[in-house]
Amino acid sequence: MVKKPEVQESHTYQSLAGLMPSTVDGSKPDKPSTKLPDYPFTMKVNTWTLGGTEKFAEAIGMDLCSDVRAFTFVATPNTSRSGIYTERRSDPFKKRATHKNRIESKLWTNTLEFMQDGWIHYISFKVTFNTEHDFLEFCRRVKQRLSVGQAFMTYPPTKPKVYKYHWVSEWGNKNPKYPMYIISKGRGDSRLTARFFERTSIPYFIAIEPQDYDEYACVIDEKKILVLPFSNHGDGPGRARNWCWDHSVEHGFKRHWVFDDNIVEFSRLHRHRRLPIADGGMFRVIEEFVDRFENVPISGLVYDFFAPEKGAFPPFILNTRIYSSLLIENSCPHRWRGRYNEDTILSLDVLKDGYCTMQFYNLLQGKSPTQKLGGGNTAEFYSSEGTYNKSKMLEMAHPDVARTVWKYGRWHHEVDYRPFRDNTPIYVKDYNASKNKYETDQFKMRREKIK
Repeated sequence: MVKKPEVQESHTYQSLAGLMPSTVDGSKPDKPSTKLPDYPFTMKVNTWTLGGTEKFAEAIGMDLCSDVRAFTFVATPNTSRSGIYTERRSDPFKKRATHKNRIESKLWTNTLEFMQDGWIHYISFKVTFNTEHDFLEFCRRVKQRLSVGQAFMTYPPTKPKVYKYHWVSEWGNKNPKYPMYIISKGRGDSRLTARFFERTSIPYFIAIEPQDYDEYACVIDEKKILVLPFSNHGDGPGRARNWCWDHSVEHGFKRHWVFDDNIVEFSRLHRHRRLPIADGGMFRVIEEFVDRFENVPISGLVYDFFAPEKGAFPPFILNTRIYSSLLIENSCPHRWRGRYNEDTILSLDVLKDGYCTMQFYNLLQGKSPTQKLGGGNTAEFYSSEGTYNKSKMLEMAHPDVARTVWKYGRWHHEVDYRPFRDNTPIYVKDYNASKNKYETDQFKMRREKIK
């Protein structure tokens, strides 16, 4: 027997289909016909160590020098020749420090330790290829599978890391204080986000459509399942996210979390390592930090592929789009809207009102590619409609900062966030930055070996 919805929708969902009826009914412009030639093209080659640089010169059979960082690779019949690298710089290991002067780093006080100074590449070469023969010979020598037009590569290739440790919180209540909602459709077999929360004992709700109830009830405690009062509406996930918003309001919470259902894991970035978290403590840290401000209605997490371990980052960045894992203040004047790109639309709605968004680097989300996993929007419209409608709707909703472009062989959206860089976080009245009233300086974590 299917459970009844606990609350009803408080808002009529705005799909924004009226902005672009010609694209919703399936029509779209032809792909650009102008095709640039494959060759010549230039690719950046990054190395991390002196030893790696010397091996690169040896592999391609060319003499390289730190004074000359751009060259053309030409295949030669003499493949036995070993190249030599000459270093002429006095200090090749200069660390980046600009992130330490950002306002985000200055605001990150009286909270959990975060250090991510990062490393710059030992050296970067710009390598040009004039012919396919040259490029294939280069691939053979560096022993890597590369693509024509590829922007960069690393030598030697980075090996996947198997981590033996995870982060454990060392304070009393390790659970988030705001409810955690997962929006899911047709993914009872995978349920990636729910699996992670189960492994780490993080409490959550999963919001599903009525026809999926039996599929999910077989593998998830029924107390965690919330049944939506609608199904197969074709308006995208925003409508379900608004319903979870109503559920949070109904239960008297100030904020709520909402997650996509295809997140494999969450990890803490700190001291050049991305180690998984073992409990919900990191979510609690973000909640306490965001609660210090009166004008941050939307915050969330960076994708882990945007935060390499050797990169230099502040603990969070201000005033950009928030995707897939969001902490939302229930009093926010804007709701989810749009059949596609509803997360970017909501972020821009908020930013245009002068509010701030915060996207955190200290806790990262490891997300499975949106259109690679069955179910969800992949089954409902992405697999048949492609990416044009998704990008065009954002442009129609916010034409002053968004546009639709063709690149990397498909349609994409580009957004200019520069108009919002002066949006500044404002402390709540009862918070004194010099004397921490939230006691978040007591947040501490330890690394513990994974059993």
